[in-house]
This record gives sequence, structure tokens and C-alpha cells, in this order.
Amino acid sequence: MVDFSDALSGAARVQVQAHRDPIADATYNLHQPTQEKFDRLKARWPEPVNMEWEDALELFNFKPLHPLKNYSTADFQVFLPPSPVDIGDVWDIDSEGILPFLRQFHLGVTTELRYYSKKRERQVRKGTNGAKACLKAISPEHIEIAFRIHALFMLDGPGALFMPAQFAGHLVINRNTRHVYKFSLALPSRNSNVDINAFGVADIVFVPHMELSALSDAPIHEIAWETAITEGETRKKLATAFYKFAEIEWTPIEDVLELAKGTNRPIHALVLFGTLDDESC
Repeated sequence: MVDFSDALSGAARVQVQAHRDPIADATYNLHQPTQEKFDRLKARWPEPVNMEWEDALELFNFKPLHPLKNYSTADFQVFLPPSPVDIGDVWDIDSEGILPFLRQFHLGVTTELRYYSKKRERQVRKGTNGAKACLKAISPEHIEIAFRIHALFMLDGPGALFMPAQFAGHLVINRNTRHVYKFSLALPSRNSNVDINAFGVADIVFVPHMELSALSDAPIHEIAWETAITEGETRKKLATAFYKFAEIEWTPIEDVLELAKGTNRPIHALVLFGTLDDESC
């Protein structure tokens, strides 16, 4: 087992850069409404709207609040487990402790995936809250932690929300210096990876790149891990920690016909709009 009680030294400074691409694709173009569509949405909203059409065009393409920000090594303690763990073990990350990192993108971030809709007069958009981490790899000199975070950005507009599918990332610690060797927290770059809402209307969009990454003077080289699990195994462990249904073993479409014939069983096919095991839809 690995004991993390003395894994990080709090004195060192870590510079983290933030990058955010504009929305590249959308289903209904809610992020770029025409003047006519914006006026209709504005007229239907139950309260006065202090927003012009030009503001609506910029609403969902917010830039990072801090393109570059300094952290101390101690700030990364939030990703560490509270007790010794083995390879593949999963633990909870304190949601409040990770907010300072996510606020580098936008101050309106929360890990509570629900909000009160004035239009519907009830709580809506309840998601799967939380943040989880997993010990992925160890070597005599390094430790790698993988993590997954669910978060929601509440924007300055009528019912305006920006809901990433998830933030996935990793933290590599140098065991000798007790410093952060590598850090990245990013939106997975796959199509339909963000859900957006405004004026009681929803859309699903694609943001090619949204990431926090540490700047380091240390040369990044290939690490010879002594014990490790694969990227696929890590993703599976983190997904099942959020969603019980992620334990289901799905059959690839190219194999299902032969399997159904061989077992004399019917095919149960699911057609989804969006991805099942994240928060983007």
C-alpha cells in the first residue's frame, strides 16, 4: 500500500495555465442565436432580462478568468487519499477543495449539479455530483493519480448553465522531491461534450479544448512504472464509482448478431442522444 501522508511538500510553487476553445459545433446553435430567436426567448422569459443580443453571442464562449495562476504544492493535497491505498483503489475528493482550481476558468463554478429554475419554479438539472480519484501507477520515483470531476458553471444570463461532460485528469508526484511533476485537468475532446442551457432551452455542443495544465521546468520523460493499471481500466473504475450501470458489459455492435444467434437470445438495443456515462446530456 502507498502512504500519501508525506507525499507533497507545501513550499514549492506550481504555475498552472488555463486554455478554453470556443464552441466548435452545436445541435441547435443556442450559443449563437439569431437576433429574432434571441428576442423570442427574451420575451418568453418570466422576468425582465438585462441582456442584449451581442451579450448572448458571447455568453457561452467565456475565456479563462486566470490564463495563468500560481498554486502552492499544498493546494494539490486535495487530490490525495486520506489513508494508504493500493493500485486501482478509488476515493472521494473533497468537492470544496477542488473549486479553487475550477475557478481559474470561471467564478460561477459549482460541484452541486442542480439549480432552481424560476421559470419552472422547481429544482432542475440534477446530475451525479462529486469528484473521484484512483491510484493509477507507482514507481520508485513517481506516483500517478487519475481523477474525474463533475462540475457546473452558472453564467450571468437567464437560466444560463455550462455543463461539461466531466473533467478528467492526472497528477504525477515526484516521490524524492515531494513536488508536483505533472498535472492536467481537461474536458475530454469528443463530440457533444458540453450541455448548455439558457432561457429554459437546452443544447449539446462541442468544445475542442478546455484544460488546466501545470508548467514545469523539469524535463518530462517516459516513466518506467513498477506497477500500473491501464488507461481503460482507470476510466472504468472511475466511471463505476459514479454510475452503477457502468458495470454493465456492453457487446460491440459488430459482435451482437452472431452472439444472439449462438445463444438464441433477443437483442436489446439502446439508441442514445448523447453519451450515457457522463453529465453532458
